[in-house]
Amino acid sequence: MLELLTRYNIGSLELGVFVTVTILAAALMFASNPQSGSAKLRKRVQRVGGNQLLNQRAGEDPIDAEMRKRQIRSAMKDTSGNQSTSILTKMRQAGLDWSRRKYMLVTLACIVALSVVLLAFTTLPPPVSGILGLIIGALAPYIYVKRSIKKRLKRFSNEFPTALDIIVRGVSAGLPLSECIKTIAREAKEPVRSEFQMLINDQSVGMPLEKAVHRLATRVPLAETSFFAIVLAVQSRSGGSLAEILSNLSSVVRGRKMLDAQIKTMSAEAKMSGRMIGSMPLLVAGALFYLSPDYIATLTGTGIGRMILMGCAFWMFTGVMIMKKMINFDV
Repeated sequence: MLELLTRYNIGSLELGVFVTVTILAAALMFASNPQSGSAKLRKRVQRVGGNQLLNQRAGEDPIDAEMRKRQIRSAMKDTSGNQSTSILTKMRQAGLDWSRRKYMLVTLACIVALSVVLLAFTTLPPPVSGILGLIIGALAPYIYVKRSIKKRLKRFSNEFPTALDIIVRGVSAGLPLSECIKTIAREAKEPVRSEFQMLINDQSVGMPLEKAVHRLATRVPLAETSFFAIVLAVQSRSGGSLAEILSNLSSVVRGRKMLDAQIKTMSAEAKMSGRMIGSMPLLVAGALFYLSPDYIATLTGTGIGRMILMGCAFWMFTGVMIMKKMINFDV
């Protein structure tokens, strides 16, 4: 390595600048959101419940207001803590009835199939083909589960406001909450129908409503279900107008959907520009490989050329991730 640096006149200053910029770029790319999840949850609960949940109402006893705040904090801890992130939980969230054994078998089949394809149709050495097959085959089922979770949660969030409206109208008309939940389990669309049916099944075996709704929030990890669980937990402990609170929650959920749609519309041009900028170097490199392979052979046939290609790939990946982080907004 020292001989290579000396040969190409790369001094310690240049190397230090390169390493520093690389570390700063990696830190910027993987920096976490400074606002914690609990702070976000508290702000959203304030928006949902308004003065009825978190602020002291006119003429309310200060002791009752403090007790109400403690009950809300307890409910938030119950719904946000101790949530498992195992692969079994993720498969349940995706609506898949796979067991752990089936998931392992699918992963093993993907590894073997990809390794055989790479060995048969490429000129890569067997160890490299095996390593690539292992990495890609192990990631393929996990990526499939994650994409299934995303699609299912999107369908749930689109249908959930309608379910809240059913509960609001039913409670306002004098029906018990259990009957409103049964109506949703019969008439709502998937996956809301199946999730509320599981909630009814939990209650039928003697589980309290608060615990059953907490399990619903665990199976469907959305902010909307967490709000719903908190509202029912607080209402069951301290009382209050359930119809009014759920009506506020429905308005907040629909407002978040509208805001998300507006953000997608406004950022569509930026996303397309990012895709074009990210794909342009690959298209140019492919054209050079096809039109003038001798010209680009310097990069692929020499050691310093391969190092330059690796550096270009790293910085391209860094730039794409930064652009993706800039144009993705959390509603």
